[in-house]
Amino acid sequence: MPTALIIGSGPGAAGAALALAADPAQQITVVDVGHGLEPELQEVRHSLASTNEATWSPDYVERISHQPVATKGAALPQKWAFGSDFPFRDVGQLAGIHPIGQANGSVVSGAYGGFSNVWGAQLMPFSRATFDRWPVSFAEMDPHYRTALDEMTLAGDEDDLAGLFPLIVEGRRLPPLADRTKRVLDRYSTHRADVRSRGITVGRARLAFRADECTRCGLCMTGCPHQLIYSASQTFDRLRASGRITYRPHLLAFRLSEEDAVPSVVVRNTGTGATERLTADRVFVACGGIGTTRLVLGSLERYDRPVTLQESVQFVMPTLSARAGADPRTARNFTLNQFNLLYDHTGEGLDLCQVHFYDYNPAFLASLPGPMTAPRAEPLLAAFLRRVSVGLGYVPGWGAPGVRVTARRNGTDELPELDVDRDGTDGWPPMLRGLVRAMLQVAPALDLWPVLPMTTVSAAAKSYHFGGSFPHGTERTPTSTDRQGRLAGWDRIHLVDASVFTSVPATTFTLTIMANAHRIASEALGSRS
Repeated sequence: MPTALIIGSGPGAAGAALALAADPAQQITVVDVGHGLEPELQEVRHSLASTNEATWSPDYVERISHQPVATKGAALPQKWAFGSDFPFRDVGQLAGIHPIGQANGSVVSGAYGGFSNVWGAQLMPFSRATFDRWPVSFAEMDPHYRTALDEMTLAGDEDDLAGLFPLIVEGRRLPPLADRTKRVLDRYSTHRADVRSRGITVGRARLAFRADECTRCGLCMTGCPHQLIYSASQTFDRLRASGRITYRPHLLAFRLSEEDAVPSVVVRNTGTGATERLTADRVFVACGGIGTTRLVLGSLERYDRPVTLQESVQFVMPTLSARAGADPRTARNFTLNQFNLLYDHTGEGLDLCQVHFYDYNPAFLASLPGPMTAPRAEPLLAAFLRRVSVGLGYVPGWGAPGVRVTARRNGTDELPELDVDRDGTDGWPPMLRGLVRAMLQVAPALDLWPVLPMTTVSAAAKSYHFGGSFPHGTERTPTSTDRQGRLAGWDRIHLVDASVFTSVPATTFTLTIMANAHRIASEALGSRS
């Protein structure tokens, strides 16, 4: 019986697992650090999910509603899940990672499901123009996008965004939108020709979200008690329950090798410290863009040679409207991203900036100066909240500084030390300036005015949209992979996460990780080598 070993449990690992599990002959083992939500918080979440919302304990709601926490170099605070920082907590996977300056150091997740426990749930493919620069076409990716979208459950509507980003599968309807979002979309519809002539397209959010089951309890951003937002852990829960995979948690991979067409992985138990060498017919590496890069650099002993990953740099842009909507604190809304604004720099569907807009959630209050939330300032606060939306945006990796990582020998056979730094200068990337100019031109039409003094750009590696350390090329080399994610010298070790992305555009990221991993594993099953 053919055997496969997957390292990790994030979206890349889930995509590979789906492809492998479709072959009944495959015997699949998943090794993972696999840290999870604390048992007491799991009980709180389960209690809320299993009872009528009208009877929810305010204390329980508060316990799983921990608001985001400010971190070094971040335009956006760190998002917790169900009152816990478990997706970011160091349980061995971050030891030896050294952020330089303001760079983010929490770049590898040890959580079961990885960073998909706290992602924004946005689902769009890469544009066809993006794949024109890859050795894989959009048409080749299409069936793998379909599999990933079906697994994640797409919620979204056909609108102008579909011109560059087709829905691919039929989506579920989003819940009713917030008043502010409806006003922007209505104004876009009225002034569509003028707005689009400036390179701006506006449309509803596309989300990995069982929207038709949403109760609009308002807890999306801190953790949906009903788990309606997709996490890769859900895929692994299902595959484990069906017996299609063997899942082994508490194992940190620190060495890859392949000899006589037999790949192997050395792992350490994070609880006992015991090490073990595992072999399989094929190994699929999905430790995340920087986690996989570190593992590969150490395995190949490529020390003291900087490697640059592209990063779709993240920025936060508050916006105000002259015309007030309803006070959002009195409405029942889902609090995920509700509408998207896309800026097409050249009109070719490649040099794109994307902004995901959020209406009110309680995190807004936590970010305001104290005097604005004082009781005597209530009229001012209400006026502000009736006019504000917050945009979380990205610029493409080729239009912004990258992330430079350097592996350092540490005197052991385990993972190397890793320096993480910005590969370039901080500040506003030029494409962000172009987006701002276009937004100011259409602001009167949309009544969506960017607040430029409060627009901030995150430090290196804070977007979590980074990759391309070993990009897909037309052939295997020591620094680039073939279309099956294999480096020179490795025939049966496949990298399947964003480390193999040929480029990192500004448009949504996780769907393509999962779909590309599914493609790689599917092609590997049919490979003769």
